[in-house]
Amino acid sequence: MKIASTDPRGPVPESDFKRNPLQHIRYLYLAFVQGIFTFSPRGAYHWDKDMENSDIIITAESPLNPETIGQRPAITFTRAPVGFFQLGFDDMLAYDFATGQKQKSMLVPGTMVINCCSRNDIESEHIAWVTAEHLWLLRDLLMKAGFYDVGRNLQISSPSPAGKIVANDQGDEWFCTTITSPFHFYRTSAFTPLNQNVVREIGLRLTAKPPQVLGTKIPDPMPGGADLPYEQVNRFPEPALPQQSTTLPKVPHPLNPAQLVTVKVVSGGLRPPSINGRPLPILRSNVGDSKPSTGVTVNVKV
Repeated sequence: MKIASTDPRGPVPESDFKRNPLQHIRYLYLAFVQGIFTFSPRGAYHWDKDMENSDIIITAESPLNPETIGQRPAITFTRAPVGFFQLGFDDMLAYDFATGQKQKSMLVPGTMVINCCSRNDIESEHIAWVTAEHLWLLRDLLMKAGFYDVGRNLQISSPSPAGKIVANDQGDEWFCTTITSPFHFYRTSAFTPLNQNVVREIGLRLTAKPPQVLGTKIPDPMPGGADLPYEQVNRFPEPALPQQSTTLPKVPHPLNPAQLVTVKVVSGGLRPPSINGRPLPILRSNVGDSKPSTGVTVNVKV
């Protein structure tokens, strides 16, 4: 029976800050320290890809196997806990109103513990100093690789028994000097709600027509209108228009008050003065109008 297994590197073997940042941090520290000892002369802690030709073992495996490393010194890496450092309200860097996409950014601080192990405490301490000094001097190389800040506030512990760093160690054969290296890297991620465009289109369709209220259908009082799909609660009566009288009133003639005539308003005319419905006689003024009146037509019936 075949046992299912997974790749510890995940579905994406390549190491980078985008896909697997924590793994990539360990890889950057490992590659940097290996590069420090690569150009050392043989016999002076020279590191080689071939473990058989290497004077020092630099690996990310933990704990170290004493049967593999033998009498040679070794360097291994252990990552301490990392945290999420907030940069502002909701850590939001940008927002797209069209799609609802949010882009957030934050700083992730952490610490990498570098264990420099040797069977001699002086040798362990010396390897730790060389490693820490180069981390401080060449920190720009690590920052170009993606770190926000690294290579500062380094601490070097005193040599102590290796403990659990070396497997099957009795506490007397191996010594370990620990380097504490703080680091910061920034993380920017974005997410978009699914089917945001579909929901927006549905909302537009819902607001395109007025909402219908269920109720009793009543006939529309307007002629030719359709039945209303809602119940009419209050309908204010329309104001009644004044009806014109078909019989025109008779008033004295302006030139001959003894004769009664009818007055027909054509346009823009004024209602003649009256008391209790009886029109008052219009007297002729001795002062002429500055503009002749055009709104009244007088029909004289003989």
